Amino acid sequence: MENKILLFDFDGIYKTQDFYQGHNCRWIDTQKLIGTNSYCDIYAQKNLQERLKDIQLSKLSFLGSGNYHYISLFLTQKIQEDYALILFDNHSDMQKPVFDELLSCGGWLRTALLKQKRLKQVAIVGTSEHSLHMIDKSLKEKVILYPYSKIEKTPNWHLDLSKKIHYPVYISVDKDVFCKKVAETNWNHGEMEPEEFLNAFETIANTHTVIGMDVCGEYSMAYREPFAFEKANRKNNRANQKLLQLCQQIIA
Repeated sequence: MENKILLFDFDGIYKTQDFYQGHNCRWIDTQKLIGTNSYCDIYAQKNLQERLKDIQLSKLSFLGSGNYHYISLFLTQKIQEDYALILFDNHSDMQKPVFDELLSCGGWLRTALLKQKRLKQVAIVGTSEHSLHMIDKSLKEKVILYPYSKIEKTPNWHLDLSKKIHYPVYISVDKDVFCKKVAETNWNHGEMEPEEFLNAFETIANTHTVIGMDVCGEYSMAYREPFAFEKANRKNNRANQKLLQLCQQIIA
């Protein structure tokens, strides 16, 4: 297990934040790599796999904008045991690719389910009802669904989720799952409150081995307007700091 926090530098966003200062970090410089924004082409996939081949899975990784959420696929390929993946995301990330060779931020989880033999269960938490329609019927038996519409009606949903997970857990968080008072991304947002996430995270960590965690959902610099970007970036910096602290407190 990599003791350092991994920071993926696709667009320079983390150099405008300071949540990680004072921590042991390893930067993965990918700014000059083309074919990576939202869709990762076959050449970029090979390049990323080559760059990551000698890097161990970290307890915590920050991926950048949600446009790069597919990095979770490369990280989880390093897991050497049967595991469950819990995705906190306003989107299911289960879209079929436009072309088979393309990996996308909106379909990486589907790719993982189809190609990773070690991935035995997936739980998608906080997503919108609309996004659930992206999931293939053939894959639904592996997927535990907790859309936000179910969460807000079920007080102890996190206890129920924990009971349904039967393997060590990898957690992937896209901050677009949260309401906008918590974080702000360049994607449409969910409604999850910090307390709801904390209840689920603590319950899972207390009942299962947590292999690792990654976080994405920065406000992409490519979409920025100066005032909107600064406001969103400050908010996301605070959210990242809280997630980092939570991870260090709970994940051994």
